[in-house]
Amino acid sequence: MTFYAFGLNFEQVPVNVTEAFALDEVDKRQLYATLDLSDDAEVIFLSTCNRTEVYLYGDTADVKVIQEALSSMAGRSFPEDEAFWFEDEEAILHVLEVASGIRSMVPGDGQILSQVKDAYRLAVDGDAVDSLLHRLMHTAFRAAKRVATETDLSSGAASVSTASVAMARRYFGEAVNEFAGLNILLVGAGKMGRLALGALDKARPASVSVTNRSADRAEAVATEYDAATIPWTERHSAVAAADFVIVATGAPEPVVIAEHLPPRDPGDATLLVDIAMPRNIDPAVDALTGFTVFDLDDLQAFVKDTEARRTAEIPRAREICNELMSDFVTWVFHQQALQPAIQAIRGTFDAIREQEVDRHAHRTDMNRQEVDRLTKSIMQKLLAVPIVKLKNVDPDSIDFVRGIKLLHALFSRPSCEDESAEKARNESAYETPSLSDTPSGCPFDTHRTSGSDDVDELLRRAVALSDEDRFSAE
Repeated sequence: MTFYAFGLNFEQVPVNVTEAFALDEVDKRQLYATLDLSDDAEVIFLSTCNRTEVYLYGDTADVKVIQEALSSMAGRSFPEDEAFWFEDEEAILHVLEVASGIRSMVPGDGQILSQVKDAYRLAVDGDAVDSLLHRLMHTAFRAAKRVATETDLSSGAASVSTASVAMARRYFGEAVNEFAGLNILLVGAGKMGRLALGALDKARPASVSVTNRSADRAEAVATEYDAATIPWTERHSAVAAADFVIVATGAPEPVVIAEHLPPRDPGDATLLVDIAMPRNIDPAVDALTGFTVFDLDDLQAFVKDTEARRTAEIPRAREICNELMSDFVTWVFHQQALQPAIQAIRGTFDAIREQEVDRHAHRTDMNRQEVDRLTKSIMQKLLAVPIVKLKNVDPDSIDFVRGIKLLHALFSRPSCEDESAEKARNESAYETPSLSDTPSGCPFDTHRTSGSDDVDELLRRAVALSDEDRFSAE
């Protein structure tokens, strides 16, 4: 089984290709419900406006099944030659960097983490993840949190819409905390304006209003952002009454005209930010008393400065992701290395239990089912503490590989074929075996009739193997 990260994003293919393979929530739920993957496979689908990616723990057959399913949904062949492809450490690192905003079109994009969390939530709902991807996703969330708090990758505004709000914060300065007490007006109800209102998420203004040529669209945006609406014909008086105005319409000419604005008291001031192209604010407005205008030239300079600062933070952000990737790989190795040892311990204890139950099965007063339940319960309680402690061992605190091999050697049931070789080793008092000589394999011959001698022999062999491995370790 291998970790894979593959798919399509803005780095490899044009938007029309990514768009063809986009998955909405219904698509993803359908995939989780219908994909026929291998028993231990785990998968998460992430689909945003500029990426459709698959995070998989599985095998090559699982990859093929997923690619065929994506092709079927898109109605075209999955473009393997154009898709990105990472395995194991590279795949893990990719997931961490995506969640942290390092691989976003605009570095430090704050939306991607919530999109990754939503994708993970859907995968959990679809019963598509188990311990490995659970752990990987929570490692990705830790990486995103550390990148956000330990670097400036997400600082500043990285789009024109968010920059309009960021520049307004800087304009009003410390005199106004999160726009508290200000009246905010949005002129226009398109995508750019909605994004700007979204950037006001944590603000506490006195009021937010929306005006648009189409009253229905203004009402829709106002409902979404808990704002009021103002008739389009009253926009100029609304602009003069506002403290902060965002103008973003699709009109080919200015919609805020200097000569239509009422005169202002010199003590009042209105900030207007024009994020439309072509400009929607008459340049003459900036010359009026009580009005200040920022346009796209001001905003682009602000965004470029932000992008430069964010780009400079990418190396540090990658260091954090690499560090957490190493932690995750160590954890995976820890878990995978432990499983054979834990299975050996359980198998050996269970073989002893079954032999003892079989030995007493001839007793007429014995209820086989009750004894079976009782001995299983005893075995689980005996094993609970050592196995939990074993799982919590820090792999850096001991010679982990050698320690796991020693446990496996101590508790493994001897193979039938190696009994004669083991006897020869026991007779060679001065021979020092290596851990690679440890027998592993078939069950005991439970049909043998030596009764309690089987248990005694097992214990003797366990002690002998323990002594041999102790000498080998020294």
